[in-house]
Amino acid sequence: MVAYAAVSAAVGTVLLVTPKEPQVQAYPVYIYTEAPTPPAASTTTGPPSPVAMPIPDGYQRVAGPGGLITTIPTGWTITRSSGPGAMQATDPTDPTRYVRYGGSAAPAQDLVDAHVDYELRFAEAHRGFQRLSLGTTTYHKVPALDWEFEHDSAAGRRHAHSMYWRVGGTEYFLYASSQAARWSETAPIYRTMVDNTTP
Repeated sequence: MVAYAAVSAAVGTVLLVTPKEPQVQAYPVYIYTEAPTPPAASTTTGPPSPVAMPIPDGYQRVAGPGGLITTIPTGWTITRSSGPGAMQATDPTDPTRYVRYGGSAAPAQDLVDAHVDYELRFAEAHRGFQRLSLGTTTYHKVPALDWEFEHDSAAGRRHAHSMYWRVGGTEYFLYASSQAARWSETAPIYRTMVDNTTP
């Protein structure tokens, strides 16, 4: 099972907090200088990583762009998301709670560099942005980036957790978001997706 560590970072200082599940390498808030270089992507070929079986109760298997397969709550409404190679599944009882998943051609920029740059733009555009963790990990034996954060929205404070990884020239991602008050109910959905996704 993929393990995470929640990491809180301040400029110039990294503070380790209570472990969650695979440990991530933290980067300072809004600063990306002399960050560790992630290991080279796997060059192995062969069948995609297997997903857990059977499908957990209350979930359904879905296919996303780029050949991604994951598991989402049964009955959630699936639509195309605005991002490239992305689908969204929304809780029919709460339209502010959703997951996104998919894959598209990986950009030329390094995985970590690309998402550190994106975080800077995202933070500027979202009031009250707070990084909870941003760091490298390993997912299905390839380098991955784990990002968790909160920000304010018109509907209230939001919490999101996402992961990005690259296989065979495609960048895949998983993302879950909800009102911060409902994150304790949403986090298990994100973890179920992580446990049941390929490649």
